[in-house]
Parts: sequence; C-alpha cells; structure tokens
Amino acid sequence: MTAMRCCRFCLCMTFVAVVWTAAGVYSASYPAKTVAQYKVSSMGLAIGDVTTTQRMTDADGVPRLHFETRTAVKASFLWMAYHQETVEKGILQKQDLVSYARKGKENGTVIDVEGRLEKDSFRFEVREQGVTRSVVIPRSSYDCTTMECPEARLDFKDKSQVTLKVLDVEKLAVVKRQYRLIRNDHYRVAGQEYPCRIVDFSDQNKKARRWIAWDGSTAVVYRQDGKGEKNSYSVQATSLTRKM
Repeated sequence: MTAMRCCRFCLCMTFVAVVWTAAGVYSASYPAKTVAQYKVSSMGLAIGDVTTTQRMTDADGVPRLHFETRTAVKASFLWMAYHQETVEKGILQKQDLVSYARKGKENGTVIDVEGRLEKDSFRFEVREQGVTRSVVIPRSSYDCTTMECPEARLDFKDKSQVTLKVLDVEKLAVVKRQYRLIRNDHYRVAGQEYPCRIVDFSDQNKKARRWIAWDGSTAVVYRQDGKGEKNSYSVQATSLTRKM
C-alpha cells in the first residue's frame, strides 16, 4: 500500500462518538454540527483536500450522529501517481456504528460499499464490476470500529499502550490495533489553540500518529501523519466550525 493510499485514513478520521446523559439523551449544550477542512500533503507538496461534517439528528426520540467525509487527492511523482475522489458516510447510534457507505473512485477503480448493523453482525455489501458480494463481521468479534476514534477517550491510566479489536471499515476486517499515548498537548488551527492528546496507533495495515481531542460531544482529529511503503503523508486541519 502506498502512502497516498494510506491517506484515505478514513477521517475514517471521522470524529464520531456521542455524549449521553443519564437518561440516555444527547445533551443539546454540545455542538449540533461540526465541519472541518483539511489539507493533504506528501513530500512537502499539497496533493488534496478533505472535508468532514458531523451533525446530530433525532429519530423517534433516538439521537443519531451522522458523519460525512469528502476526499479529493491527486498526486503525480516520478515513481507513482495517485488519484482519489470519495465520499464516506455513516451513522452512530448509542455510540455504535449502525450504517456505513463509501463511494467514489481510487486510481480509476470504482468504490461502492454499503454496510449496516443487523442484530449480531455488521454486513457489508460490496459491488465490483456489476457483481455484489457480502462481508459479514460478527459484532462479538470487535470492540469498536475505526469510525469511533476510540483513542480520543481511551483511559490509559498508568499504561502507555492499549490494544483493541477494531473493525476497519476500509479493509472490511477486524484488526488488533495498538494505541500508545505520547503526551497531552495543544494544536493550532486558524490561529486558535485547542487542547489535544497525541496518540500513535498501528496494526498490520496502518501506522500513524494523531493529534486528537474529545470535546464533550465528538472526537476531533486535528492532524494525522502516517507512512506507507514508499512515502509519508500528513493531513492537517485548516479550519474548524461548530454550530449549536
């Protein structure tokens, strides 16, 4: 996997998790909509943009967090070329991913994936060249999905490293992902500093460092740096807007 391919880091990075009161209701004091803009770079060159949107809705009294990530990356180097235009969407309910979709193109290959939580399993329908195949992942086989960004709220306590079974919605597979707390810090976006924690994570497919924070309603990723087989990449927030 090239570094540019790795930059489809799912902003899966999509910052999703919900605060629930004792009665199980989302608190209206937290942002109802959060929009973040990112620039993607590699080898010191700008190669694309990412926009993420999160919004809260209420379906029959049940709060839901909707997220959407739009990615447009185009890079051309002497040894490789990469082009990606995708839209990724999902819904979290009671802190669980219940719906997911990713559509678009990557290096000319059509991406068409839809998934949903059905009773005790998460079922993905993958359409490739007019043929649909199903991938079924038992809910009991994973602690969380990549969509929830668990590193934002992990309690490391006196441990510097935590391992979770994570459903990687990009790979459609469960991986053992290790999270390591580096330190608590601040990150500047558009002239404003935000408190965050710096966390490294790795599994058999990915390795990256994130500047991430839990703001009381969502997990916000300010930056992600990663490495592929040949290159490194960086995705950095350039603006952050919250609406009540």
